Amino acid sequence: MTITNQYLTHNRPYTKRSRTDAIAMHWVANPGTSAAANRNYFQNTSTEVSANYIIGLVGEVICCIPDNEVSWCTNQANGYTVSIECCHPDWTGRFNDATYKSMVELIASLCKKYGLHPLKGGVIRHFDVTGKNCPKWFVPKSKGGSDTEDTQHWHKFLADVAAQMGQGTAATKPSGSAATTKLRYDWKQGQRVQLYKEKTQLFANESATTPAGYLPKGTYYIYDGKCCRNGRYRVTTKAEYCGKMPAGKYVTGYVSVDNFREV
Repeated sequence: MTITNQYLTHNRPYTKRSRTDAIAMHWVANPGTSAAANRNYFQNTSTEVSANYIIGLVGEVICCIPDNEVSWCTNQANGYTVSIECCHPDWTGRFNDATYKSMVELIASLCKKYGLHPLKGGVIRHFDVTGKNCPKWFVPKSKGGSDTEDTQHWHKFLADVAAQMGQGTAATKPSGSAATTKLRYDWKQGQRVQLYKEKTQLFANESATTPAGYLPKGTYYIYDGKCCRNGRYRVTTKAEYCGKMPAGKYVTGYVSVDNFREV
C-alpha cells in the first residue's frame, strides 16, 4: 500500500483533534470514480465536505487531510474520528479486491497508531453515528444497505483488520489448554460458552467503551445470538434465561467475541 499526500487547501478546517477514539468508514456513493476524482471534488465543491483518506479502485490511497486533523465527513463524530472514504465499482457498494486490501492495511495501521481495537469499537461506520446508509456494503439491507441482517460483510472486515494487526482472528491459546481457536460470529441463542480468563470485561451496552465490571472465568450462555456492532454478544448465567423477557432481568451484559471458547 502506497499513500500519496495531496492535501486539501479548501474544505480543510486545519483543526487538530484532541483525541482519536475511532476510525470511521465511508463509501463515496459515486460508482466507478477514482480516488483522485473524489479528492478533487472535495477541493472544488462549495459543500463543506472532506475526508482524511480516500482509497481508490486500484488500491491507491490519497491523504487529503493529515490524520491528526479534523475532516468534515462524519457529522458529530468529526472531532474524534479519522475518516476514510472508499471507492466502489457499482451501486451495491461492494468493494473490489484491490480497494478492500488497502482498506484492511490502512485501517490496521491507523488502529495501531492510535491504540484502537477494531473489534472493540475502534472502527465504526458512518451509519453508527447518524444512521446514514454509509458505507452501503456494511449496512443491513433492512436499513437500505447491501449487507446481511447480521452484518456479515461488516464483521468480516473488522476481523480482517484485527488479523492484519495480529489481533482477534490470530490463533489463541486459552489459559491452561493447548487448544487453538479463531474468532467466530455465529454464536446461537442458548449456546454454552466458556470465558477462560480470570477476569473478562463486561459491558453494559453494545457501544460502551468502558467496562461496567468483570466476569469470572466459567460457563455462560448466549442470550439471543445477536452480534452487536462492536463484536459483542449478550450473555446470561443460566440456559433457561436465554431469550426470556424482559431482557434486563436475565441478561448479564455484553462480552466481546474474542473472549468466547466453545464448551
